[in-house]
Amino acid sequence: MMGNDTSQLNSLEIEEKATEITDFWAHHQATISDSCRYFSLKSDGSVSVFKGETILGPLWTASTPLEKFSNNLLKYRHPCIVRYISAWQQRSTFHLATEYVQPLAHVLSSQTPLQICIGLNNILQALVFLHEQASMSHNNISLSSIYVSGDGQWKLAGLQYLCPFSELNAAYLKHSRIHRYDKAVDPNEDSYEITSKVDQYAFAVLVEDVFKGHNDDEVPHLKEFKKYCRNYLQNPNPERRPNLSEVLRDNFFNHEFISIYKFLNFLPLKTEEEKSEFFSSILSNLKGYDEVTVAKQLGGLLLSRLTLLDQTARRDVLPFLLKPKNDRFINGECMGFFTLSVFKEHVKPRLLQLFGVRDGQIRMLLLSHFTKFVHVFTHEELSQHILPELLVGIKDTDDSLVASTLICLSELVPILGADTVVGGKRSKLFTDGRPKSTTTKSDSELFKVNKGLTDFHCSERIYPVNTGTSTYDQNMSLNERPSPVGGESNDDIDTVLELNRNANIVSEDEWDDWENTNQQLVSVSLEQSSDMLIENKISIETNLGKELINNDTVKTENGKATTHSTLLHKAAVEAKKNMVDISELDIKNQKVDVTKKNDEIDFFADMMPVIEKQKVVTVNDNTPDFIHKLNFIPDEGDDENEAWGENWNE
Repeated sequence: MMGNDTSQLNSLEIEEKATEITDFWAHHQATISDSCRYFSLKSDGSVSVFKGETILGPLWTASTPLEKFSNNLLKYRHPCIVRYISAWQQRSTFHLATEYVQPLAHVLSSQTPLQICIGLNNILQALVFLHEQASMSHNNISLSSIYVSGDGQWKLAGLQYLCPFSELNAAYLKHSRIHRYDKAVDPNEDSYEITSKVDQYAFAVLVEDVFKGHNDDEVPHLKEFKKYCRNYLQNPNPERRPNLSEVLRDNFFNHEFISIYKFLNFLPLKTEEEKSEFFSSILSNLKGYDEVTVAKQLGGLLLSRLTLLDQTARRDVLPFLLKPKNDRFINGECMGFFTLSVFKEHVKPRLLQLFGVRDGQIRMLLLSHFTKFVHVFTHEELSQHILPELLVGIKDTDDSLVASTLICLSELVPILGADTVVGGKRSKLFTDGRPKSTTTKSDSELFKVNKGLTDFHCSERIYPVNTGTSTYDQNMSLNERPSPVGGESNDDIDTVLELNRNANIVSEDEWDDWENTNQQLVSVSLEQSSDMLIENKISIETNLGKELINNDTVKTENGKATTHSTLLHKAAVEAKKNMVDISELDIKNQKVDVTKKNDEIDFFADMMPVIEKQKVVTVNDNTPDFIHKLNFIPDEGDDENEAWGENWNE
C-alpha cells in the first residue's frame, strides 16, 4: 500500500464536487496553497486528487485499482503519462495526487483537428514507451484513460490494467473485460493465441472516436490514416497488426505542424546547425496556422529553457513571442506574433513561471523585453509575483543584472506607485526651482498685468462731462490702486491717475532690460518719477483752471457761479464723508477737508515719529555693598539659582 496518513500534502484543499466519477474512483480538483507552483500552468498550485474505495475482485487481490494505478504512475515516468505527485491512505479511502488534468471527454469538443493530431501523437509515444522500453501492455486505450493537462497536452492514464507481456493471456483479458471499453475490445480476442496486439486494435478505435464529426480534409493525410487504421491496426489477424513504433512513421504524424512539435520536443538531441536553421524559419512556417492552436500546443515548448538559451531563438523568435501584437507599432518596430487576448491566456501564465526561475540568462532575457509585456499583467500579478522576484534580482552580485532590474522597477512605479515599489515613508525633498515669471506667465502676460485699466482702449469715454455720475463713482469702478503715502486729497485724484499712467509707461519702456537692473537704474527711475509727478501736477492745475473758465456756469443756493465739474466734485466729497466702511480706518483712506482753500495739506502728518525721553536712573555709588556682585537681591517669588547654571551658595 502506498503512503500513509503522514504523507498527505500540506495545505491541500480538495473541492467537494467531483469532476469525474468512475467505477473505481472519484476525480476532484484541488489546490496546494504553500508550494507546488509548477504543477499547473496557472502557477497557483492546482492539482488533481483521485479518491478510491476498496474493491474486491480477481485483479485487485493485492491492491485496489487506484493503488495499482498509483504504483504504475510512480514507476513508469514519461512526459506523455500523467505526472505522479503523492499518494496516501486516509481511513478506508485511498488518495492519489497528480498534476492538474481534465478528462479528455470534457474538452474534446473544443479541440481543433491539429490539437487532436498532436494529442494522438502523444498517446502513441507513451504506448511505444510502455511496449518497447517497459515491455508492458496497457490494455485499456480509450477516451476514459486520456486526460488533458493544464497546458493542453494529452496525457495517458488508466494504468490499472497495465501488465507485462509475459503475464498477458486470455484469462487476464477475460477478467478485465467487464471494466474495459466495449468498443475497443476485439470480439475475437479470446480465440487469439497472440495477445500482444491488444493496444493496436484499441488505438484504431480511439482515432475513429476523436475525429467523429470532423472532415477528412481538415488535417493532412487524415483520410489515408483512417483507412490505414481499419486495414492494419484492426486487422482480424493479430500477426498482421504493425508495431506502434511503425505507426509513428506514417505521414499523418509527419506533416509540417507535427514536425515542428517533434523538433521542439527533441531539441536537446539536435545539433547547433539544425537548431539554427529551424529557429530562423519557424515563425514564417507557423503563420499559416491558427494562433490559438499554436499557443496551446507550442507555447510551452517555444518558451522552454532550452529555447530561451538558444542564441538563434533569442535573436529571431523570442522578440516576437514576448510582445503582444499591436497594429499601432507597425512603423519601425517588430510586430508581435500573438494577439493580446491569446497572449494573456496562454503566454502570460508561462511568463509568471519563468520569473521564478533563478537562471541569470533567462532573467536577463525577460528583463530586456520587460517593457513589451508588462502591461498585460494585472496589479495583483505585478505586486504579488513579479515585484518580489525583481526585488530578489537587485541583491545579486551581477552588476548587469542589478542595473537591468532597476530599470524594470522604474517601469513599475507609474503602475503600482512608488510606495509599493520602493516602500517605506517618503517625504518631499525636492522643490521646483524654475522662475515663476518664466514658467507661469509669458512676458506679454506680465506686461498686461502691470497696466492699468485706463491704458486699454475703450469704446466710451471714461470721464464723461455731461452726466450725473460723480467722479468718485467713476473712480471706484476703475478700482485704481491709491498711492502708498495714503494722504492724497480728492483734488488730486486725477493727478494720481495720471501719475499711474505715466509710471506704467516708464515701466513699459524699461521692461525689456529687467534682467540688467541695478540700484543705479532704480534711483534714476525714482528721480524721474518724482520730477514727472511735479510737472504733471502743475499741468493738471493749469488745465483745471482753464476748464473752470470755459465751462458753462450755473447758479447755486448762495447765488455764486459754479462750474459743472465743481458740483460733481462737491458731490463726491459729500458721498465720501458719509461712507461707512472699515477701510476708512486705514491711514491711506483718511478723510481730508478740501473746503479749506488756503490751508496746505501735510501728507506726512501721520508719519511723525514719537520720541520718548530717555529715563535716567541714579545709582548711589557711595553704598559700600554695591561693588560686590554677590549682593544681588532677586525679586520675590523668583528662584535665586535660576539661569545661573550653577549653585552660588556653595
